[in-house]
Amino acid sequence: MHHTDRVRSRVPDGILIRGLDSAVYLVEHSKKRPIGDMVTFHSYGFTAKGIVKLDESTLEGMETGSPLNISGDFIMNSPATLLVKSSGSEIYLWSDQRLHPIISLEMYFRLHFNYSSVVTLPDELIALLPEGDLIHDSSLLTPFLVNGRVYSAPNGLIYYGERHKLRKIGGPAIFTFYRWRVEEIVHLTRDEFHNYRLGEPIL
Repeated sequence: MHHTDRVRSRVPDGILIRGLDSAVYLVEHSKKRPIGDMVTFHSYGFTAKGIVKLDESTLEGMETGSPLNISGDFIMNSPATLLVKSSGSEIYLWSDQRLHPIISLEMYFRLHFNYSSVVTLPDELIALLPEGDLIHDSSLLTPFLVNGRVYSAPNGLIYYGERHKLRKIGGPAIFTFYRWRVEEIVHLTRDEFHNYRLGEPIL
C-alpha cells in the first residue's frame, strides 16, 4: 500500500504539503499553515520539489493554522524555522522565536545550511528581534537541536529533528516520501545523540 494511503503518524513539522488542488501548506505544530501567494512561497525559499502530496482525507483531517505571509508581523507570519540575514554578512537561524547567530562556519556546513535559502530581512527588523544562543562548534553537545534536519545516530538509524526531539524515520520508503536527501543527513556522535530526547516515530 502506498504511503499516502496509510499516514499513521502525524506529518512532521517543516514539511510542505498539498492535496488535489494547487493550495500549498507548511506543517507546523501538527497544523497546516496556508501559503497565500507565490511571492510568499518563493520569498521564504520554498521550492516545488519539496512539496509532498497527501490524500484528501489526511489533509482535511489536519487543523488549519495561521497563514504564512512575507509581509506584516514577521513573528506571526513567518515559518518557525528559517535562515535569515540583514544587509551585513552575519547569518542567523530563526528558531523558537529567537535569532541564533551562526558563528561557526564548520557548523554551518555540517548542518547543510544553504545560502540560497537565506531570507534577507530589513536591518531594523533584525535589530528588534530577540536574540537566542549562538550556534558554535559544540552546539550539538547542548540541548540545542536544529528542527527540520535529518540526523543519523551512531548505530545508523535515521531521525528527524522536530521541536528539539528526534523522531525515528520508519524506513527508506518514508524517507523518500518526505523528500529527504541522503546528502543532507547530519551525522551525530554518540555524545551528541545522547543529548536528545526521542519523539514519536514517523511511520
